[in-house]
Amino acid sequence: MQIEETPTTGPATSSVKLNRRNSLRGATDHLHRDLDRIAAGFNLADATHYRRFLQANAATLIAIEQLLETAGVDQLLPDWHERSRRAAILTDLQSLQSDVQPLALRRTAPTPPEVFGILYVLEGSRLGARVQLDQVLASADENVRNASSYLSHGQPGEGSNLWRSFLEHLETHEAADDQTQTVSGAVYAFTMFIRSFSQAANDLRLRTAPAA
Repeated sequence: MQIEETPTTGPATSSVKLNRRNSLRGATDHLHRDLDRIAAGFNLADATHYRRFLQANAATLIAIEQLLETAGVDQLLPDWHERSRRAAILTDLQSLQSDVQPLALRRTAPTPPEVFGILYVLEGSRLGARVQLDQVLASADENVRNASSYLSHGQPGEGSNLWRSFLEHLETHEAADDQTQTVSGAVYAFTMFIRSFSQAANDLRLRTAPAA
C-alpha cells in the first residue's frame, strides 16, 4: 500500500480549501513515509511478492472496513458501497490461490471524526495504487496480471474520482471538524497497515534468506 498525494485540481475541488487534508497530511507524513518505504520492498511483478503484498493489505483493509461499517460509515459517505474494496482484494487472492486472516482489531468503534481520519488513509491509497497497478500489469506472470481488481478499483478511468469526492466530504462535513480525532483515526490506520506490512516483509526475508 502506498499513498501518493498529488495536487488535486478540477471542478469538483477548485473552490474547496484543503485545510483539513493538509493538516492530516502534515500530522501523518512520518507514518506515510514509513509505510511507503516498507511497501517499496515488494516486487509486484513477482507472484510470491505480490501475493504477500495483497495479504498484507487485505489483513488490515478487511478488518478496518468492517470496523468502519460498525461505526456507520455509510451515514457519513452515502457512496460507501462504491468505495469498499474488500470484495475486490479477496477476488485477487482467490485468483492467486491464496487467502488471508484479517487482523483482530481490539478497539471500540471509531467516532465520526476518527472515521474521516481512517478514510483519509484508505481513500488516499488509491493514488499510489495507480503506480503499483502499472507494475502488476507489466508482470511476465499472467496470474499476476489477472489479479488486479484491488489496485484498479475506483481509478478515474472507470468514470469516477473517488479521492476528489472524498476530499469534498472531508473539507465540508461537520463530523470532520475535530482535528485531534481525525488525526487519531489516520494514525491508527497507518499504524495497522505498517504492522501488517512489516510482518509480510519479514516473512519474505525469512523465506529468501540463505540456509545457515
